[in-house]
Amino acid sequence: MAPLETSSDTSTSTLPNNLVTVEPSNPLYLYPTDNSGTIIVADRFNGMGYGSWRRGMLIGLSCKNKLGIINGTISKPNVTSPFYEPWCRCNDMVIASILNSLETEIRESVMYTESATKLWKDIEKRYGQPNGSKMYQICKALSSISQGASNIASYFFRIKKLWDELAYSITYPDCVCGCKEAFQKLEEDQKLH
Repeated sequence: MAPLETSSDTSTSTLPNNLVTVEPSNPLYLYPTDNSGTIIVADRFNGMGYGSWRRGMLIGLSCKNKLGIINGTISKPNVTSPFYEPWCRCNDMVIASILNSLETEIRESVMYTESATKLWKDIEKRYGQPNGSKMYQICKALSSISQGASNIASYFFRIKKLWDELAYSITYPDCVCGCKEAFQKLEEDQKLH
């Protein structure tokens, strides 16, 4: 948080009475198009397809330079900091954007979360963990998929979506021994069968 609090920083300038002007390069800057009705992803998250919803949200928040708000790298400043109010507005805007991307039942269950970081972690904890039954459903769908009357492009996209969902649901430990490449080769071979 230190770079945001220095008045010599090129992305801010200190005004009288402990106020600051936040420049567009600063992650706390809110563009005129940012508002509480901003929708970042096309489809609201309803509990299904967490991986693609999450990916869309991360891309959207990255485009707005707001990833630091959800991942905690831009922490809440002290109440006396000139960056406190800009951080609060930015945090509220990110919360509103996340809430706008959730179906009613999920939105109501997280409505009173006070920080975007906690909100993101709560959703991640609920829906982002690998789930054995979900992995089974994906594998079952992969084994039963057929082209049928679909054109080749539609068929390919359906398969790719399932493979991507499966890859997202499996978390691997960091590898230092070099066997990761062999395992990835095995996964690629499985996709061919």
